[in-house]
Amino acid sequence: MPNSCADRAPRLSLRGRVRLALELLRAIPAMLVIEISLRTGDLPTTCRRLRVGCDLASAEPAAGRRAVLPRRTRPAVRAACLVVSHWPAGDTCLRRCLLIGHRLHRLEPVLRIGVRRDAAGRFSAHSWLEIDGATLDPAASAYAALGSAGR
Repeated sequence: MPNSCADRAPRLSLRGRVRLALELLRAIPAMLVIEISLRTGDLPTTCRRLRVGCDLASAEPAAGRRAVLPRRTRPAVRAACLVVSHWPAGDTCLRRCLLIGHRLHRLEPVLRIGVRRDAAGRFSAHSWLEIDGATLDPAASAYAALGSAGR
């Protein structure tokens, strides 16, 4: 997902640590909703509950340009990455996208899913978020959009 999940976090000021702690308190209940919704419903319904757009039908390739998020969203993204990385059900790109998308819903993110075949012939799937036609995940371009799988 976003490089900010993998990047080493700089030292935070007291104000930054407080903002991160508040974001963690918001992210954990949202993650519980995501987990329950994924286990009891379908993905489009889960996305609607979280106010995250869901584009599973488009055959358009992943956006080529990289999204630049407003500075104010960094604590929310960092908290989402922390929560998902320690989540008992696993750190998956789908859970990460849903939580980040929920926390950034005002930016109208759209969840996309793609597939690819590796050199050994095995299939893998990946999800990513796009905002205003730009991707949050540079690895998304390596995957064919799920909507193109039927072609």
